[in-house]
Amino acid sequence: MTNVPLDPRYEVGALYSRLLDIHDVLGGQQRSGISTPPKSPFVIIFTGEAGKQHGYNDRWDDNGHFHYFGEGQIGDMQDKRGNRAIREHLVNGKRLVVFQMMGHSRPCRYMGEFRYINSYKEPGIPDTKGTPRVAIVFELEPLNTDSIGFFNTRDFQTMLELDSTSTDKLTEVRTKQSLFKRRLLSFEKECRITGIADLRFLRASHMKPWSACETGSERVDGANGLLLTPHADLLFDRGWITFTNAGRIECSSHLPAEVIKRIGLNLKSRRATGEFSEEQCAYLAFHQSHVYDKTFKKACDPIAELLATSKS
Repeated sequence: MTNVPLDPRYEVGALYSRLLDIHDVLGGQQRSGISTPPKSPFVIIFTGEAGKQHGYNDRWDDNGHFHYFGEGQIGDMQDKRGNRAIREHLVNGKRLVVFQMMGHSRPCRYMGEFRYINSYKEPGIPDTKGTPRVAIVFELEPLNTDSIGFFNTRDFQTMLELDSTSTDKLTEVRTKQSLFKRRLLSFEKECRITGIADLRFLRASHMKPWSACETGSERVDGANGLLLTPHADLLFDRGWITFTNAGRIECSSHLPAEVIKRIGLNLKSRRATGEFSEEQCAYLAFHQSHVYDKTFKKACDPIAELLATSKS
C-alpha cells in the first residue's frame, strides 16, 4: 500500500463527474455506494447525505478515523459483495478511495485514499423502510492525514507560533485542524458567497475563533465552521462581514465602499444562502456578537492587538 496518487488527474478536494471522470476511467458500478471494478486495482466508495435515507450515518471520530456504513438498504447488512471488498481490500491488493457525493446531478468531491482498520456491528439502525436492523460500520484511516485539499491561514499561523521544539504540540494542532476540516464538510459543501465547492480554492473558517473556544470539542466541531474563498475568509475572520441565521450577508458600515466595489464579492446581496442549522447558529451567535464589527477595530490598535494576543 502506497501514498502515491491513484492518478495524476485526481486531486484531493477537487470535483469530478461520477460517470465521465470516475467510472469511465476506473470502472465499477455506477449506482452503488461501494463500487468494485473487477479489472481495476481500486475499491471506490461514495459518502454523502443521500445515504441518510437508508440509515447510513458516516462520521469522523476524535482520532481522525472515518466510520463508513456498509451497503444494504433493507435488513441486516451482510459480509459480502461491497462490504467484503472493503474489509479485504488490503489482502486483495486493492486501493480504497473515497468520493463525497455533493447532490443529485452534481460532481463528486475526491476525499483521498484510505485503508481499512476495523469493522463492527451497530444495532438499531433503521433501514430504508424504517425497520431497525444491524449495520456494518467500517473504521477507515485516511492516508493523507495532514491535508484534504484546503487549509486555514490563521490555523497555519497558530502552528508557526508554537515553540520549534514542541513537536508533540504541533502534531496535536495539525491533527485537530484536520479533524475540524473533515467534520466541517458534513455541514457545509461550498462557499456561501461564491458557490465554489472545489476545496483547493477554499479555506475553513471558524465562526467562534480557535483562541476563543473554551473546549477542544468546540475547536473540532464541524458546526463551528464555514467554507469560504480566501478573500471572503479574510472579511469574515476580521469581522467585516457576518451572516444572519437565515444565511444573509451582513456587511459592516466601516467596510470601505471602494473595497466592496472591487473585491469581486456580491456583499450587498440580500439573497439568503440557506438557513444555518441549530448547532451552527450557536457558534454563529458568537461571531455576530464578538467578532463582527469588532475584530478589525482591535487590529488597528497595536496595544489592543497585543493584549488580545497575550490573553489567547
